[in-house]
Amino acid sequence: MATINNGVIGRASGKVGAVIASSWKSINYLKGLPKKRTKGMSEEQLIQQERFLKISKFLMPITPILQVGFGLSKTEKMTPTNVALQLNIAQAVTGTYPNFSLDYSKIEISTGSYLNGGGMEAAVSGGILSLYWDTILNSLYKTKADDQVIILVYSPEKDEFMTAPTPPTRAAGTIDIAIPAHLLGSKGHVWIFFTDRKAEKVSKSTYLGEFDLA
Repeated sequence: MATINNGVIGRASGKVGAVIASSWKSINYLKGLPKKRTKGMSEEQLIQQERFLKISKFLMPITPILQVGFGLSKTEKMTPTNVALQLNIAQAVTGTYPNFSLDYSKIEISTGSYLNGGGMEAAVSGGILSLYWDTILNSLYKTKADDQVIILVYSPEKDEFMTAPTPPTRAAGTIDIAIPAHLLGSKGHVWIFFTDRKAEKVSKSTYLGEFDLA
């Protein structure tokens, strides 16, 4: 049963024959019911589906980071996560169907024109991941000492992510992150990006490399 109030395209909800009536943000919609698939997916559709699944499995667990990293790129039709999916499916999924893989060096977890940390480095020793970046402030880009530094580590072997418990500031210039015992002995990929406190300015992420988490 469906109800349509205030005229032909007023407040609407429910199913009328082959049409579904609904509303979202005070906008009313009438759309036809989806047709049942009568034949299997084409090879091209299967390839695209597999590429999507490959990158979405990686990105979905870090949605909170993507909301910051791609927050300035969202549109009325695309969320930050969808923007990240669209970008990374095009440049980070490699190989041929059905054996797709990820090129971690091409994955971006943020995008923007804000200034990053200049000469950035990472190293692992004694179960500690250490990162370094420049602390010099830039008046043109209006960088601030309290800009946040977002760090992401991913272990493919464990299929697990790690971040700094509390994001350090640009002024700190360095941070030491203790590697959890269960990740020791695996390899980890490291990314870093910078944002102001209100996430109104974001830098493009930088891939720092793959490291032995030892």
